[in-house]
Amino acid sequence: MAIEKKTVAEVSPGARNVYQKAASVFAKNSVEYAIELLKSVVQKEPGFIEARNMLREAERRYSASLGGFARFIAGLKQMPLVTKGRSVLKKNPELALSYAEDALAYNFLARGPLTLLVDAGKACEAPFIQMEGLEGIVELDDKNEANMKTLAEVYEANGEGAKVLRIRQMIAAKHPDSLEAQANLRAAAALASMEQNKANARNNDRGGMYKKTDATSDLLRDDRIVRSEEDIRKMIEYYEGLIANGDTSIDNRRKLAEFYQRVSEFQKTIDTYNWIVERLGTLDPNIDKAIEFCTIQLKKQKIAKLQEAGAGEDEIKAVEDEINAYRLERAEDRIRTYPNDTLIRYEAAVVYWDLGNVEKALEQFQLAQRNPHKRLYAIAYLGRCFAAKEQYDMAIEQFEKAVKEMPTMDEAKMETVYHLGITYDTIGEAEKALACFKDIYAVNVGYEDVGKRIDDYYAKKRAEKQKA
Repeated sequence: MAIEKKTVAEVSPGARNVYQKAASVFAKNSVEYAIELLKSVVQKEPGFIEARNMLREAERRYSASLGGFARFIAGLKQMPLVTKGRSVLKKNPELALSYAEDALAYNFLARGPLTLLVDAGKACEAPFIQMEGLEGIVELDDKNEANMKTLAEVYEANGEGAKVLRIRQMIAAKHPDSLEAQANLRAAAALASMEQNKANARNNDRGGMYKKTDATSDLLRDDRIVRSEEDIRKMIEYYEGLIANGDTSIDNRRKLAEFYQRVSEFQKTIDTYNWIVERLGTLDPNIDKAIEFCTIQLKKQKIAKLQEAGAGEDEIKAVEDEINAYRLERAEDRIRTYPNDTLIRYEAAVVYWDLGNVEKALEQFQLAQRNPHKRLYAIAYLGRCFAAKEQYDMAIEQFEKAVKEMPTMDEAKMETVYHLGITYDTIGEAEKALACFKDIYAVNVGYEDVGKRIDDYYAKKRAEKQKA
């Protein structure tokens, strides 16, 4: 049975909820956790196109971060999965597809898993999945023209004229004197033009007055990233035009909301997300966080205007209090709605900490330790909570526990080592405090007041030496 494409509105509520949670964590750069969530979604709903696209993006980002040895280890883990997938491909292609997803999660740019994805996609009569694998193979080796031609043929068979043209342009650039390559390029250009004309005709049939400009068509291609404000404004105009002509796609509204947010159109972002919420009948965590962010930004804009107008401190503080009350309200509401979500527990704990409620922060950080991606951050925060309560021995225990498991001196580790040093200094353990500050100073002389602390220490040593 063929696997058909599905949108977010067409999949099961369970799959939609996990996808929305994955979108939330991916937006916060928790790439590995996002991959784990998205993989579980596409294995249950292999046609869920938004989840597939996000999963491929997350896997590409993760794969780019792997070093040579990490890729080698990933390859060892992938081999048995690919073998199992091959063994069931004919009898159970969907299971083979699941094995391919398991393997790709370790490293997307690997030929064995990608080839299995291609073959499983073909066996499942899902050309969009077949294309994903072929695109990865071409990305892995863009000098192999046989793979590029195969991808172009699959694109052509499935009406992807613009993508056929892109591949034929790449091949023709390699062979400027080849009559065959130039003929194929002309045919691809004709196909792309014909498909564009059909799309325009469909828009006209709907009575729409809005048409894509050439520039907007370029932006919509998947090989270009929208960065400049001018480009974003063009995309906003495009999606607003679709909606004005009766488009009710949730995915297009979501994209429009994201573009609104990128140019600080916060009220329009909120209104668009609220439309999606009403249509879905549920408020997913990702949209919830976006609405919260935009609401806070609107209040901050209000504070900026008050400051420009020379308003009094009491008036400004009243708006700041509104922000804090709103953050607390949203955090506590999410805990009630998703009591078992440890990421939400962590986020609520940070809010409590920021607002000075150490006891509640402590309670939530203890629960947040169960989240594998926030565990060390939660432990470090526990140390700060105990230090705030003047329970310094327990604070040191938590700080040292976190530091021991942090492999590199990144921002998170520096912050933890710094607070460990401050705690040692508070209880009179000057040498241990200095050792912490030296560890930070060796990699970042400008971190907090570490440079001054080191300078003061050596100045004191010189003064003592002179007296002696």
